[in-house]
Amino acid sequence: MKKKSQFTLGVFSCLFIVILAVASSCKKNSKLPDENNEKTHAVTFKIKDFETIVTPLRAQSSKTKSALKSESATGQLLYHWNFDSGSADPTSALDDAVVIDYNNGKTDYSFVAGWPVSGKGISFKGAKEILIKMPVSGITAMTTLAFDANSSGTGPRAFLLSYSTDKGATFKNLADTIHYPPGLATSAKFAVEQSLASIPLTSAQGCWLKIALFSGNREGGNNYNENTGTFKMDNVKIMGTTDQSVLPDKLYYHIFDASTKLLVKAGTLNAKEKFNIALPMGTYYLSLLSKNSGTPLLIPASVTDLRSLSVSNAFSEQSAAIFAVRDTFDVKESMERVLTMARIYSEVKFECTDTEGLELVDSIQIKQQHKTFQYYPFATSSDEQDDKTILRIIPNFTSSSKNFVFNQFMGDVPENKTVSYELRVFRKGETVRIFELSSEIRNNVQLLFKGKLVDGVSGDQGFQVIKNEKWRDNVVVEY
Repeated sequence: MKKKSQFTLGVFSCLFIVILAVASSCKKNSKLPDENNEKTHAVTFKIKDFETIVTPLRAQSSKTKSALKSESATGQLLYHWNFDSGSADPTSALDDAVVIDYNNGKTDYSFVAGWPVSGKGISFKGAKEILIKMPVSGITAMTTLAFDANSSGTGPRAFLLSYSTDKGATFKNLADTIHYPPGLATSAKFAVEQSLASIPLTSAQGCWLKIALFSGNREGGNNYNENTGTFKMDNVKIMGTTDQSVLPDKLYYHIFDASTKLLVKAGTLNAKEKFNIALPMGTYYLSLLSKNSGTPLLIPASVTDLRSLSVSNAFSEQSAAIFAVRDTFDVKESMERVLTMARIYSEVKFECTDTEGLELVDSIQIKQQHKTFQYYPFATSSDEQDDKTILRIIPNFTSSSKNFVFNQFMGDVPENKTVSYELRVFRKGETVRIFELSSEIRNNVQLLFKGKLVDGVSGDQGFQVIKNEKWRDNVVVEY
């Protein structure tokens, strides 16, 4: 009997331990607030001075006012290809569903030296027609198509531009057949610009632009070979106007539960002054970011808690304007939060003092020498990562415009950080100068490098640095 009692007591002891273990496990893995059957409340987030923030977001590049005025005459940049990455994907796009189609779906094109030759262009072999198929949702009007073109000795020397708004069922010509200029060398570029203003988009199912290729005037040159001749193009730009509500300016939000530090909600929105998130009662942390580009921010694919959220941006994006704000709030009922966003990038400007030779500069390649900046909204880290991408600038210098600008993603840094760049200057496709420049800045700073671009002294000799951390003031480095 005694043995039976001991056995029974042992069984109950084991059961009790199991129950405690299960209870403990349940406590550690409690459900997130939005998984419980709790009443939710609408939390409205409003961005203070939204128009001030949106103005730089809408700008496609940091240019002078006169340049912006000339750009507005032809609309804004909808799609752009420079092919420098060795891909037919667009460099920037209003909608990433856009595609270049070659001879009914063939993709055996290649990439060769473009214009400038320091970059790449796309080359089509045996092409009879090339199609650019793009969605038109959010586009109110098309204004211009521009690209640079040429062909091999046996390639086409004429083309016809047309369009379709019914997925290729019918095409209408945009102009008469366009012929290459007489005596055009195979290494030269033929700059093409065609108005798209006549394309009706009201009931369009999309817009297909077709480049149909023909023999053209051979002028005593090689015979046309439609099977082996190649056609090259580069610097493709499609301009137009859009419905402001579908511009690729994005808001990225991450909301964490304050007690568990776990992610509760995350998402991406079109940039707007107000938006709502439904949340149960509790205390939360919010990270909100905005960016003016169809290219997404570099955020980990799996964000689970406060410490795992980090943000960066590719250096090769010349005009990315990125803002951020953090917030802590208690939800007890429906409420509105007014948020003030701040720049987490700085502007780097080059003012060239050369008196001659700038007009021959066809491109400038800039490589980031410092480590990539990472923004951790709720943590600190010292990630040491390199960004191998290269920013390519096509300056188009004139006697009255000797500047170029790019934005440097910084994150929110409490003290000055070193920024260092290697510049390679190309003239007529050849490297004429390689030098490095550096300074120390925080986010929300304008940094000006001032000096000779083409024939200045090498290295960082003779630089004068003036520090100021206010956006509207300048840090000047003479070189």
